[in-house]
Amino acid sequence: MIHVFRVMLLAVVFTALTHAQVADERNTLRLAQVYEQAGKHDEALRYYRDLFATKPDNSAYFEGVRRCLLALKQYTEAVALLGERIRRFPADEQLLVHRGGVYVLMEKVDSARADWKKAIALNPKNGQTYGLIADHCLNARLYPLAVEYLREGREELRAPQMFTFEIARACAMNMDFDGAMDEYLEYLRAVPQSLYQIQQQIAMFSEVIDGIESALRRTQAAVKRHSDDVSLQYLLSWLYQERKQYGEAFAVVREVDRLKNAGGMEVLRFAGRAFDDGAFRVAADAYRWIIEKYEKAQFLPQAEYHYARCMEALQEQQGVPAELNAQGSTSSGSEAMPAYRGVISLYEDIVRKHTSHPMASESQYRIGYITYHWFGDTDGALRALQGIAGNRAAVFGKADADILIGDIHVARGDLEAAITQYDAVLLSPQLDEKGRNGVRFRIAEVHFFQGRFDTALSELQPLTEDVGTDIANDALELSAMIHQYRSPGEVPLQRYAQALFLERQRKLSEADALLQQIIGEYASSEVVDLCYLSRAAVLERMGRHAAASAVYAEFLAQRGESFLRDRGLFLHAVLTEEQLNDAAGAMVLYQRLLDEYPNSPYVPQARDSIVRLRKGNS
Repeated sequence: MIHVFRVMLLAVVFTALTHAQVADERNTLRLAQVYEQAGKHDEALRYYRDLFATKPDNSAYFEGVRRCLLALKQYTEAVALLGERIRRFPADEQLLVHRGGVYVLMEKVDSARADWKKAIALNPKNGQTYGLIADHCLNARLYPLAVEYLREGREELRAPQMFTFEIARACAMNMDFDGAMDEYLEYLRAVPQSLYQIQQQIAMFSEVIDGIESALRRTQAAVKRHSDDVSLQYLLSWLYQERKQYGEAFAVVREVDRLKNAGGMEVLRFAGRAFDDGAFRVAADAYRWIIEKYEKAQFLPQAEYHYARCMEALQEQQGVPAELNAQGSTSSGSEAMPAYRGVISLYEDIVRKHTSHPMASESQYRIGYITYHWFGDTDGALRALQGIAGNRAAVFGKADADILIGDIHVARGDLEAAITQYDAVLLSPQLDEKGRNGVRFRIAEVHFFQGRFDTALSELQPLTEDVGTDIANDALELSAMIHQYRSPGEVPLQRYAQALFLERQRKLSEADALLQQIIGEYASSEVVDLCYLSRAAVLERMGRHAAASAVYAEFLAQRGESFLRDRGLFLHAVLTEEQLNDAAGAMVLYQRLLDEYPNSPYVPQARDSIVRLRKGNS
């Protein structure tokens, strides 16, 4: 009985000791891992060595020692460690690979190759071995050597597509973009569904000029050899588009559309991207091609509408008329009017041909937009916009049309009607939250124009909470203006709001006259600072650039204490550079901004402008 008890006691003691040892081992391992992760490899190595000494067969402890030795660049000891391990486990080819990796770091490439030869001989069909060797080569920046072993592995395993991305990456790191592209192109031919993946890989080096040029050149050559390969054609089109060569891309996309028998859909998608990227001429050509080739296609209304949008956008690039009043008279830009009438005719054709199609309502909206913005014809614009309400298919454009009707009421001076219209638009299910905030800001502006500053502020408050958006920024700016300039009296700010209202109505001459009047009558008010900058902007809109420059100069001379001086300097510099074509004068103004207001938010732009102008003069 006593003997049995002793045996049981010993068993309990042994178990307790074993658990304690295991706990100690786990704690030591955790310490080693923590130190290693923290980059304290000397401390980590000490703990890993203690663990490895107690359990030399444990691979995790061995690897910990190896990693730390390499991190500490103790290569000689690492070689010795691996040598001892190899003697114990001669059939483990990874040990030979790792020792070769250490030899490479010691610049003993011949010794490394000898180890790698032995490792491959142990198991020539193990693809992991070739990949691991390549990793060691890449780590040592021996890119051609990495490619050599990867290709050897691919040949040994008789797998033509194996290691494609690894080889291509090694080639690209060695600035051998041709080699990288050859790998990608061969893989794409074999695996067409890899197009997106390959595009992502090419994008990684296409920012380098030699990289994108090589990608384009090799793809062009591949397409010539394999003109019926749709994936190659796709890739070529994409490369042209990445380089903004939309004309060349268009020719390729047409071929893609033919090869796929896509019935114009590929060209339609391309045209959309070209338009979004501002390539309006090419986009127009693409839509025209679709219209002429697929006149009975289901998507013809979309193509016709977007063709008209392209023609409209091309006109917009020519510039907005300088002054356009509510009666439709214009002081400049009259040469654009016939072209815009031609655009309106395109939209009218769509409305007539596709009455029940959603593109009809979109076209009516564009007619209203052009009629108002370019011709100042509020009656004609309202007729076009109100016609959308009678279109049962007016799913698209209805909310935009209703908003524009409100804007037209503002232009006409009927501010109460504008608010009523905007309030009604807020109930539209077509509007998302961004659209609703845009309408709410318009309502706040109307109250501001009327001098109802408290009401305007209450409308603006919720808009300022959506930090980072354009609407929030506009709301914050208007709120700050009201808070800062309505005191000590509201009259100057009310007069200034009236001037902005006249500008909104496109009554630019009247706005200019009122701004001059405020400057003369309220010289002691800070509102005058705003008036100077707004007057210069109005004169710019009128095309009177020299007069605008004189106003900026007067502001800088007369309002020395204004906290808007940095903005005035910057705007004057931009005007001088872009409208007066006076590079030297612009640089003087940009430099003044840097010298006088080093903390201004306009400083980065000013610096960039100076650099650009200096390059232009060199």
